[in-house]
Amino acid sequence: MNPKNRVMRQVTIADAAQADAVFAMLMGDEVPPRKRFIQTHAKAATLDI
Repeated sequence: MNPKNRVMRQVTIADAAQADAVFAMLMGDEVPPRKRFIQTHAKAATLDI
């Protein structure tokens, strides 16, 4: 990451248990739940491309 272009943002987590469950689902071995999550939330994503 180029230091001239990168941006740091503070992230806060209101519900740590729910965040942990989502993280486990996204990083886990089961593909169908991850695929459903991506398809459901893809249009709301902000990408830095």
